[in-house]
Parts: sequence; C-alpha cells; structure tokens
Amino acid sequence: MRYEMSVSFTGDYVEACSIGDKSYQSAVTLWKEILEVCDKYNCYRVLGIGESTTGMPIMDAMHHEKLFRDFAITRKYKIAWVELNQEAVGSIKFLETVLLNRGLLNGMLFSTVEEAQRWLLDD
Repeated sequence: MRYEMSVSFTGDYVEACSIGDKSYQSAVTLWKEILEVCDKYNCYRVLGIGESTTGMPIMDAMHHEKLFRDFAITRKYKIAWVELNQEAVGSIKFLETVLLNRGLLNGMLFSTVEEAQRWLLDD
C-alpha cells in the first residue's frame, strides 16, 4: 500500500507527517529524516502527525525499542504524536507504553494537533 512522509522545521519544532501503511521499515525511514532535521536546526521538539490506513503490527511496534536505542533517540527529544485515524490509535498507544516503560520516551500521544502543540511548546 501507499506511504507518504514529510519532515520540516517550523521555527518552534520539527513537524513529521506520515500517511499510509505503517511498518517498522517506514518508521526507520521517518526517524532518520526527523533526526537529520533535528540536528540541522538544533531543535529536539518533535510533533508527529500520523494518519494510518491500518494500525501498526504489534511486532513492528515492539521493535521501536531497538529503533530508539540504535538511533540514540533519548529523552532530550520531546515528542508529541497525534494519530488521526482513531481505529489505529491502539497500536500507537501500545508503542507509547513500551517506550515509556523502557524509559526511552519523553513524549505523549494526543488526540488533536492543537493539544499536542500546546504540550510540546510548554516549558
């Protein structure tokens, strides 16, 4: 199926948008781009906006621990994620729980972009 992504610096945070079928491999590609933009602009606030056609497979979500460790995505990154497809929220929530339980995530899952932006920009 289709998958599209874009990553850009807004001046306040790095915005990553991904639309389509999610997988571990698509996450690797997305996070490589996010990290390049974060480093380029010395900005470690990330707003992710996803619209999955289906939820991420559970095993792909479990592998995010390895992705975060391999890419050195530490708690210095403040990550706010919004999943626009309510039917896919469960797999993203599972991913959030795994990363929080491993102490790898300074972030949260949100239901709206506005809510995520407020949290992300709140110091």
